[in-house]
Amino acid sequence: MALPRAPRGPRAAPLALLAPIALLALLALAGCGGDAPPCPPCPEPAPCPEPAPCPEPALAPAPRPAPGGRLEAIARRGALRCGVRDTVIPFSFTDEQTGQIIGFEPDLCRALAQDLGVRAELVPVTPSTRLPLLLAGDIDCIAATLTHHHGREADLDFSITYFMDGQKLLARTGSPVRSPTDLAARRVGVVEDSFAAQALREAQPECRPVPFPGHAEAFLALKRGQVDAISADATILLGLKNSDQDPAAWAIAGDYITDEPFALGLPQNDSALRDRVNLVLQRLWLSGEYMKLYNRWFGPHTKYYLPTSWRMEVWPGAADKP
Repeated sequence: MALPRAPRGPRAAPLALLAPIALLALLALAGCGGDAPPCPPCPEPAPCPEPAPCPEPALAPAPRPAPGGRLEAIARRGALRCGVRDTVIPFSFTDEQTGQIIGFEPDLCRALAQDLGVRAELVPVTPSTRLPLLLAGDIDCIAATLTHHHGREADLDFSITYFMDGQKLLARTGSPVRSPTDLAARRVGVVEDSFAAQALREAQPECRPVPFPGHAEAFLALKRGQVDAISADATILLGLKNSDQDPAAWAIAGDYITDEPFALGLPQNDSALRDRVNLVLQRLWLSGEYMKLYNRWFGPHTKYYLPTSWRMEVWPGAADKP
């Protein structure tokens, strides 16, 4: 009798593949059954590696001092660090004989420090460096002919006004420059990083402001004929004019171009320091000490005589608060 043939066609391939698999299964059962020794246990799976530690989060920047923090730091340090100019006569300048910084604003800083029970530490600044030094915490306040301008309030806080001034022009005596209307197409020296150039353009759009690092450099340019005039606060121009070897050669011209209320620049978000400074300024005014300081530098016996009818803002209760 003929043997049956293996199926052909599409079903042949799966049966051919199953035969080796079935044979392997039978051999495995034969090896592990009967008197044969047991199969060795399957190896344990290797443990998973420990996960790598997560990196430490970056440290957040140090927070700004809490209200009252700067006052506490000043007390611990034993010094009020004031940013002052060293070239602006008679506000704040270096005494050629002693090398010390003197002037109206250093005296004001010493009066503030005395009320706080600390010493005054004077740090020279320029219009370009005074704000960065305050923001970095290298100084506690700016006392450097700083005008309280709304354009600066995004970066710092201000005390009440401690001096009222206004922007004017300084030119050679006999110069045709007598007011901002005479500045069309003329070069006028101003200090960089100040608002003097902006005020001049608003008063005379055809004016050509020329920036200088400081008032002394602008005045030197005027002497050399490099500019037709210089523009700054009237008291600063008065100091330049009367400190010159020939004061009569120079004239402060025209009316005030702007009002310039000077205030102390203070760190933002520190109301405790600002309130204390404002209280001290008002007490100096009420006691008459402020006018003593003023007359020492701007009184009738000085080279920088500047009569004033200005009065400081004083709040009710300033004299009573301990």
